[in-house]
Amino acid sequence: MKSIAIIGLSRFGLSLVQAFSKLDVELVAIDMDEDAVRKAGDYIQNVFIADSTNIDSLKAAGIGNVDHAIVAIGQNERVNLTTSIISVIKLKELGVKEITARADEDDYAEVLMLVGATNIVMPLDIAAERIANKIAAGHVLDYFNVRRDYDVYEVKISDSFEPLPITHLDSRTKYKINILLIERGKKLHIPTKDTILEPGDEIFVFGKKQDIPKILAIFN
Repeated sequence: MKSIAIIGLSRFGLSLVQAFSKLDVELVAIDMDEDAVRKAGDYIQNVFIADSTNIDSLKAAGIGNVDHAIVAIGQNERVNLTTSIISVIKLKELGVKEITARADEDDYAEVLMLVGATNIVMPLDIAAERIANKIAAGHVLDYFNVRRDYDVYEVKISDSFEPLPITHLDSRTKYKINILLIERGKKLHIPTKDTILEPGDEIFVFGKKQDIPKILAIFN
C-alpha cells in the first residue's frame, strides 16, 4: 500500500486529505495549526501538530518513511514560501523520493524544483482553467487536464440532439477523440460498437486540447 504525507492543512491540503481518505493508501498529515489538525482528524487518524521545517518533527510523525510527500502550503505570504522551501529541503534530507510541492507563482515553482521538489502542482491555475473551459462551453460539465495538451471533458449532450450510433460518429478517425464513458439515467456505460448516443447523455471525451472543440459542437 502506498504511503502519502500531506504537509499543510489549509483549504487545499484539507481537500487532499478528504480525497485520499477515500482511496487505498496510508495517509499522514501535519500542520502547525491545531484547528486545521482537528478538521483533518474528522477524516484520518494519523494527523499531527508538527513543524514541517524541523526534521525531528517530521521523523516523529513518521514522514521519513512515506513514498510520496505533498507540500500543500499556500504562498499568500512570503513566510509561507520560505516554509515550503525549507520543508522540501528537509523531506529531501529524509530521503523521501517523491515530493510534490504547491506553487502559486511560476517563479515559486522554479525555486521549489531547484531545492528538491520532483513535481509541482499549481491549484490556482488549475481552478482558473477549469472555470474558463466550463463557462466558454455551456454544455461542458467539467474539465480535467490529464497531461500537457491532453484533456478529458465531461459533456452533456443537448436535448435536441438526434440519436446517433457511435460508429457513425467515428470520433477516433474524424476527430482524433475517444469517448471513454457514458452516463445515462445515473448508470455508467463503457461504449461499444453497438452504443447509440442519445439526448441528455453525459459523456467523457478524451483527446488533445485543440481537437476537442471540434466534436463538442456536434453535441451542442
